[in-house]
Amino acid sequence: MAKIKKEQSYINLQKEIVKWITTNTHILNFGPDTLEIETIFKDSFDEAVYCFIEKTGFATYNVTDDGRTLFKLDPSASDEDLIAASEDLVTASGFSFNVENGVISCKSDEQTLAENIMQLGQLAVKVSYLN
Repeated sequence: MAKIKKEQSYINLQKEIVKWITTNTHILNFGPDTLEIETIFKDSFDEAVYCFIEKTGFATYNVTDDGRTLFKLDPSASDEDLIAASEDLVTASGFSFNVENGVISCKSDEQTLAENIMQLGQLAVKVSYLN
């Protein structure tokens, strides 16, 4: 009986977590092939982290921060140390980093899309604390 009660409380907790994530994640359609996701994550400025999803082919996607993370830290893109540290952190996390525009991105398929969105959100938070 106690085991069933414990399993039920885990199921209830899981439902509450899914409900909270669903309530606190917002998706905006930017066009036929692009979505903007407001994630559950907050950066070092206590602002929501956004990800952009662009459909690039049949079941392939580009997941990106559109350069927002680094732009918030260094709008003039003049802090070479910050850019280098960002690049190191991003690439060590398995994502791509465009040094010229500060865009963090990765390629994804449908099976890994949600995971990549969450990982990019977490990575954007980490980068935001480099400043």
